[in-house]
Amino acid sequence: MKTEKTVAARGVASKRASKTTKIDDLARIGALLESLADGTYDARLDEGSFSDAAHQSLALLANRVADRATQELAIVRERGARMRDGVNQTVEALMRVVNGGAITQTTGIVVQEPALAPLVQGIDQLFGMLREITLETRDAALQVSASSAEVLAAATQQESSMAEHASAVHETTATMAELKGAARQIAENAGTVATVAEQTLVSARSGEGSIQELLRSLATMNTNATEIHEGMTRLARRVERIGSVVEVIDEIADRSDLLALNAALEGAKAGDAGRGFSIVAVEMRRLAENVFASTKEIKELIGEIREAADSAAQTTTRNRASAEAGQSQGHAAMGSVQKILASVQETNDAARVIHLATQQQRTATEQVVASMNEVEAVTRQATEGSRQASSAAAELAGLADRLSAVVRQFQVS
Repeated sequence: MKTEKTVAARGVASKRASKTTKIDDLARIGALLESLADGTYDARLDEGSFSDAAHQSLALLANRVADRATQELAIVRERGARMRDGVNQTVEALMRVVNGGAITQTTGIVVQEPALAPLVQGIDQLFGMLREITLETRDAALQVSASSAEVLAAATQQESSMAEHASAVHETTATMAELKGAARQIAENAGTVATVAEQTLVSARSGEGSIQELLRSLATMNTNATEIHEGMTRLARRVERIGSVVEVIDEIADRSDLLALNAALEGAKAGDAGRGFSIVAVEMRRLAENVFASTKEIKELIGEIREAADSAAQTTTRNRASAEAGQSQGHAAMGSVQKILASVQETNDAARVIHLATQQQRTATEQVVASMNEVEAVTRQATEGSRQASSAAAELAGLADRLSAVVRQFQVS
């Protein structure tokens, strides 16, 4: 009975010892795991020290985990070193650009870590882009500098030209303003000339009517002078006829006187018988003498009438000649007046045309003056624009110089 209890007690103690060992093994495995969890990968377990097969497996597994973690850590550290080296090279390349302005085609970095390849490739592309941009910017800066210098020179020249142009436009505007006043004065004078020409035309037409009236009066005078001359001619013929009749009467009186003388002689011869005959003869001789005296007076009157008729005929002839000369002069005057009238008409037409032309010239001049004022205003704006362009070109040249100075800081290889 006692033996059975001893065996039982030993069995219990053995079980307790075995249980304690297992707990210790698990504690060792847990400690290893905790050290791995804390980042300590040097510790290992002796698998042979574990009596329990399961614990040996756990210890082996824990050692494998530690070995794996160690290997992975080494790999991570190696990659970290390569990445730090690549990053440092990249930073140095960037700092060379930032501090020294040295821009190369690429960074020249040999990528050891694939993870850095995109970064290095991006930096290389960035360097290439910066290099191209720098080169293009340098060329552009040079071109801009040269162009800005040309623009500045052109703007300065244009500003000078615009100033001269503005001065010329101002002088032209002033001259056109004076021309406007002259055109207005010319238009007014042309209007006055047209009015005077119209009045002259009216006066010339009135003079033409007066000359026509004068010609009609001279024609009437000529007709009257002709009629008078014809009348005087007829009167002369009548006077000649009367002279002939008087000559006949004078001849009859002479014969009567001769007959009376003969009768008186015969009466004297007859004595008393012929006394009556003698008395008749005496009366006949007295009658003949009266006839002689009358015919003499008639002849004197005829001579006076002939002289008066001749004088009147000469006068009428002169009057007719004067009338004819007056008509000729009147026709000549009419021709001259008609020529003057035609000239006055042409002058009047020309004056109207000139008046219209001067009015149009005045309007055109006013329009030109208005246009020149607008041109002067535009020229002032253009001059101000040229001045601003010169200032902008100067600023652009300054910016180009500054840009060239900035670009020269970069050394492109």
